[in-house]
Amino acid sequence: MVPMNDRESVKVLIVNHDGHYLSGTATEWEFTEHRTRAKVFDYVGDRVAEQMELVHRAYGLVWTPVKLDPLEIYEFCDRCGCRMLAFAAYYNGKLFLCLECRESELPARG
Repeated sequence: MVPMNDRESVKVLIVNHDGHYLSGTATEWEFTEHRTRAKVFDYVGDRVAEQMELVHRAYGLVWTPVKLDPLEIYEFCDRCGCRMLAFAAYYNGKLFLCLECRESELPARG
């Protein structure tokens, strides 16, 4: 659990009661077993505590923010938001992309 008085920029993942991580986009949320696919939130900036309370009141669900180790070295895909090891990131001149997003922007072979 993340301390409520922690004012530093704390990055967290959201975990449900099954141990799955919140992933996806603002319009298409889902849960995944894969930690590397989890959406990373800024605990204070994204108002995680308030959002968790809202989910609990509205749906009766308990989701838990889990603090990321600041030493974890990841890049984030600018298209889908997933995390990847820095050496796996592809920069197309404008965006950092994961393998899946990079492949989706390549021309179809045929």
